[in-house]
Amino acid sequence: MLFFGSGRTKSLTPTEAWERVRRGEARILDLRTKVERRRHGYPPGAPRVSLLRHVLNPAGTDTIYLCQHANRSKLTGWRGAAEIAGGWAAWETAGLTVERP
Repeated sequence: MLFFGSGRTKSLTPTEAWERVRRGEARILDLRTKVERRRHGYPPGAPRVSLLRHVLNPAGTDTIYLCQHANRSKLTGWRGAAEIAGGWAAWETAGLTVERP
């Protein structure tokens, strides 16, 4: 696990993350750009959020961050937030639901 500040980034597989969302235990926030979301789609109900804002003040333990390749999302773990291991590429490989604009 990557250490950033005083916490750790918890990585979940895309399937684990989606199951937590479906059970109402967590939400996914998308750190990708508008262009990335338009080109690739996004998880159902996952809003796009500001990378800078969420790196400085991550949303907390009920939040799972997503980015394209699981690089940006690692920066949010210092307050207990989780990230989707492998990012969007892993989400697509897992065959999970994709919304398109």
